[in-house]
Amino acid sequence: MTFLPLPSLSRFIVTGNDRAKYLHNFCTNNIKELPSGKACEAFFCDVKARVIAHGYILAFEDSHEIWMLVREEASLLKHLNRYIITEDVTVTSATESTAVIAAIGEMSANKLLIGAEDAGAGLQEPLSCARLQIRHPDRGVVTATAFSVTWAGTPMLWMATQNDSNPIPPPVEADATAAQFEELRIRERFPIINEDMSIENMAPEAERNSSAISYAKGCYLGQEPIARLDAMGHVNRALRCVESAGPASQLWKSNILTADGVVAGVVTSAATVDEGSIGLAVLRANATQGQLHCVVDGQHVAVRDIKGVRRL
Repeated sequence: MTFLPLPSLSRFIVTGNDRAKYLHNFCTNNIKELPSGKACEAFFCDVKARVIAHGYILAFEDSHEIWMLVREEASLLKHLNRYIITEDVTVTSATESTAVIAAIGEMSANKLLIGAEDAGAGLQEPLSCARLQIRHPDRGVVTATAFSVTWAGTPMLWMATQNDSNPIPPPVEADATAAQFEELRIRERFPIINEDMSIENMAPEAERNSSAISYAKGCYLGQEPIARLDAMGHVNRALRCVESAGPASQLWKSNILTADGVVAGVVTSAATVDEGSIGLAVLRANATQGQLHCVVDGQHVAVRDIKGVRRL
């Protein structure tokens, strides 16, 4: 088990009696039926289903929380507050007061917890969340909000505590762990908004429909365009994981070209792996049916669309 600080994570606290209904109406997943102690992935979209934000929503008895892998939070805060009229809902940023760390790999959550064995056992299940006591070697017992998630077959426990110069637990091999986290994110095809996707993209283009979009929840902002895309059975472009024999420095920001030289997409994230490098790119859907390449120093370097999932 290794540990990695997540300094770029944004965290919102949503309170009020109408919070579940309100979030339900403004994201792509079913928040009304999300029980306390569980979480789900979701997109926040405008009326045209264009992506404003993306992340996880955690449900607790007294609040909901939104966790996103991006420090750019003003757009979502403005978007959610814009529609609050008479609803009993308050959305507050807790980013500056929060330190978040991820424990990566096979683990027993109980090794990190105090007096919460039942809750710790629950955190072995993906998309579970709880407020717990954590053992810290320097700060003693601290309260944390813990959230379990599995990417590319690898379990992780994300823990948020009060911001402190001493995050919990102390990082181990931070550079190596950061590279491992980025590889997992890319293989999972988990986008960072305004990096891998933006307001120019529609939520189904992430091709995370089964985990992030409910097609049975009824009306919500952006629902009609998403339903039309579902009826069509395909999107014209999609977020894909690609691999190359070249290093990540060559793959990142490269144009991906079809055999006839037409630009199919641009690599927006890249990570070095044993075989070379992998990356994320929004590609024209029909482009993946043929050979792909990028051009580095005048040379064609083959690029291959892959499923992306490999347990680390």
